[in-house]
Amino acid sequence: MNIRKILEKTGDMPTLPSVAARINSEILKESLTARRLGAIISEDAALTAKILRLANSAFYGLSSQVVSVEKAIIILGFNAVKNLALSISIYLFFRKGIKTNIDVQGLWNHCLGCAVAAKILVEKTDKRLGDDAFLFGIIHDIGKIILINNHLTEMEKVLGIMKEQKISQNAAENEVFGFTHQKLGGLLLKEWKFPENIIAGVRLHHDLPPNPKKLDHDAAQTIRALCIGNQMAKALTLGKSTDPGRMAIPPQMWKFLGAGKDDLPALSARIKEEYGNILTAWAAK
Repeated sequence: MNIRKILEKTGDMPTLPSVAARINSEILKESLTARRLGAIISEDAALTAKILRLANSAFYGLSSQVVSVEKAIIILGFNAVKNLALSISIYLFFRKGIKTNIDVQGLWNHCLGCAVAAKILVEKTDKRLGDDAFLFGIIHDIGKIILINNHLTEMEKVLGIMKEQKISQNAAENEVFGFTHQKLGGLLLKEWKFPENIIAGVRLHHDLPPNPKKLDHDAAQTIRALCIGNQMAKALTLGKSTDPGRMAIPPQMWKFLGAGKDDLPALSARIKEEYGNILTAWAAK
């Protein structure tokens, strides 16, 4: 199966929700301001309500109520609200309601757990990178969702092969499709005009250690946090990944993030607590 044909096939090429597409377009033109971001989000009532609910959740722990998108941008920051808007847009792909035995809700919860873990991990050394790490976690398995939504029979075959042959999802995907979900996800994000650092994160999230060539220090740190966060989300059973097998984390990766084995109990407890906080807010109607 040709990966390009999957992306180009009429009817199969998924489109990014309009708000996220407009945000990415403005970012590409370097014209996205706080005022413009607020205006774009405020045009979508459901998105606005979701952002305000999350902003007022225990996950952010604010001391006062956020009653508008503009106030959320002021208090949480431009980057946090922008990434929340993109995260909520991606969430729509997990809610298509296709009938399958694949636990899509469990996969979404895994992505949310990965996002929380990546944010907490990267903030140990640089608070600025937390919001980007959160978005990386949300979006890292988008390739799986596209395959489930558009090639369900083959994806169910992938999971069957994993169980029968006791191999990783990457190995089974290569056997069935000839490529992996992270490669497909990276190509899709390129089509959607996401920044190169996010595309690299999706492509490299199974690489331990990752080799983020041609990326700056901040992007490299965020991708390292994503890789470890993905494994920690599995270890702590935050959601249900379609590939629960865990990979060993090289010691040098922990060093990059200023952590070690002694930090794991406290990190794990905090990740589980914050995951519970945001899961409650995300599930609220």
